[in-house]
Amino acid sequence: MSESATVPPEEVVEEGPRVPTRRLLAFEVGGSVFACEMDSFREIVTSQRTTRLPGAPNTVCGLINLRGTIVTVIDGGIVLGKPPCARATGLVLLVDYFERLVGIGVDDVRDIHDIPIDQFMTADNPESIAVGIVTGGVEIEWKRVLVLDSKTLVQKVIGQGR
Repeated sequence: MSESATVPPEEVVEEGPRVPTRRLLAFEVGGSVFACEMDSFREIVTSQRTTRLPGAPNTVCGLINLRGTIVTVIDGGIVLGKPPCARATGLVLLVDYFERLVGIGVDDVRDIHDIPIDQFMTADNPESIAVGIVTGGVEIEWKRVLVLDSKTLVQKVIGQGR
């Protein structure tokens, strides 16, 4: 004789419609928090000693040799109208720019956040930030954060001649 146990049916939980999200990397520059699309960065590396480029604008920290690849590093602080980044303790966000890598120096990286697209708002572009770099604003950890377009940021500094 076989015994069988009756299992109650699983409770079906109906979810509401899912709101698409954008994955943002939050980082700190000059005491302010900014964010960019996570997929716009290839890698995050520790700050390294830079070789200064004679005649380069103050927005360019210089060059680093990253595993045999020469990378131009931009000072995120100066570009975003903040104090220069802490080069000795900061981080570098690596962005693909045409056929090469460009680094954006920041003071610190906070966290990755999945933000529902319905929580994005328009943001006034501060006078200290070049037009086109700010794409909007979001609230992260109860603070309003400007969302930046990393490729446009690099273009404004590096792409002047292109």
